[in-house]
Amino acid sequence: MSNEIDKLGIIAGAGQLPLLVAKNAIEQGKHPVIIKVSKDDHPCYSDLKCDVYEFGVGQIGKITKKLLDRSVTHLILIGKVEPSILLSPFKIDKTTIKLLAKHRHNPSSIVTAILCHFQESGFSILKQDHFLPHLLPKPGILTKRKPTSSQWEDIKLGINIARETANKEIGQTVVVKNQIVLAVEAIEGTDLTICRGGELGGKGIIVAKAAAVEHDFRIDIPTVGMDTLKTIHSVNGSVLAVEANRTFIMDSDTFYEQAEKWKISIVAVE
Repeated sequence: MSNEIDKLGIIAGAGQLPLLVAKNAIEQGKHPVIIKVSKDDHPCYSDLKCDVYEFGVGQIGKITKKLLDRSVTHLILIGKVEPSILLSPFKIDKTTIKLLAKHRHNPSSIVTAILCHFQESGFSILKQDHFLPHLLPKPGILTKRKPTSSQWEDIKLGINIARETANKEIGQTVVVKNQIVLAVEAIEGTDLTICRGGELGGKGIIVAKAAAVEHDFRIDIPTVGMDTLKTIHSVNGSVLAVEANRTFIMDSDTFYEQAEKWKISIVAVE
């Protein structure tokens, strides 16, 4: 599919994912146009064969014009962007004001409205894993250490609850122990949810992360990495369960190796 892409644009938030997309796109012969909407100075794109422009995340009209001027045909929106940035009174153009006026009630509807705007402007929106399929784990136990039979029961419960809460746009992470739901992610984010669950459950908690059944993978893909693993270790957690083919695992070789050292089982379930 990537060979059918004429000109790729990357709207890049914070973190490593936009950089990985750019690198893999370049390896496949693309010359991406990067629109940087994060104040994060890391990662650095200066060593890549691509064009980089910086805009405020609220400058949707100006971003659209720049992409059209550069003859971009396909877009990937990837990287962390705090929804609160959209509420800043600075660097918000008329296009963004119109989108906010219609869809202010929750962040996901705002992002969906932005995607619709880009589609109406003539761009094809790609899923975030288009250039990153290697980050998606296949089903199975991903570490040598296996969950016990009772932990598998907690995994099933945790994944099911995580899917339900994700369906309601509450959060994607759930902490379980002995068939008791200890913590459900809300606005605080994954790491603080794990800490809260660990404080309540003590040693041996199970962390499950899942997306909504009808999740839009153009907007977001659930992601775990070393920060997640460190947090689980800090509360003496035993298992991390994610959805196979629907979750990014960052730096997977190092991730699995460290999980083994900390005696944490990693599983990918369907």
